[in-house]
Amino acid sequence: MTAHVPPAGADTTADLASDALARARAAGDRRAEARALCDLGAALTRAGRAGEGRYLCRRAAGLAAEVGDRPAEEAAFGALGHNLAELDALGERWRAVLLEGGDETGFFASPAAARSDASYATGGRPDDAPARLTGVPVVELACGFVAVKFLGPFVESFAGKLGERLGESTVTATGRLRLLWHRRSGRRDLDVLTPGERTTLVLPDDFDDAARLAAIDLDLGADGVRGAELHWDADAGTWSPVNT
Repeated sequence: MTAHVPPAGADTTADLASDALARARAAGDRRAEARALCDLGAALTRAGRAGEGRYLCRRAAGLAAEVGDRPAEEAAFGALGHNLAELDALGERWRAVLLEGGDETGFFASPAAARSDASYATGGRPDDAPARLTGVPVVELACGFVAVKFLGPFVESFAGKLGERLGESTVTATGRLRLLWHRRSGRRDLDVLTPGERTTLVLPDDFDDAARLAAIDLDLGADGVRGAELHWDADAGTWSPVNT
């Protein structure tokens, strides 16, 4: 399978914002973290990765409010298309609804429907076309940084190692990730889109530290791994391919 992932480039605004975010976290500077999250979200939105961008701007707005950084909060809501003063007038309930979001993911009738949608290939926001909504929408698709919402910091660690192996930035590598969560069965597939291939990690119910660390250390370009569907073998402590 060939999938398109929008290139980011080593000198893009998104990469610079990502670097600033890493520095802020390392220094424990939450105000700088909020501003870097906003900058990264805005840059991704401009690059066509609007779902990821909106998710990060919401995180920025929430963090900025926590640390009392009004200008950063205004910038984050502004990037989302909202005026903070107007939200203040509407009350805390409206602000909470906007921060909760939900428009950064898409719902589909099946994993196949999700993988065939244009948003899966590009990482853009799914639209509400009636054809896409045919059937019961039970599979939720999260692209790139939005997967952090469901899997936490593991996503960024995984993407960082993937980027090192591919010779690209963490921002670009994160854009290669797709999480498909089947709400009925509970199955979660983490798809990794590399040139000409899709490798899938079927995440276990107990996605513990051992499974996470082994996933981060996986060489997705290795024979038997590249393009395979991988399942976690807790007894062996390894990710193993299965015939699909």
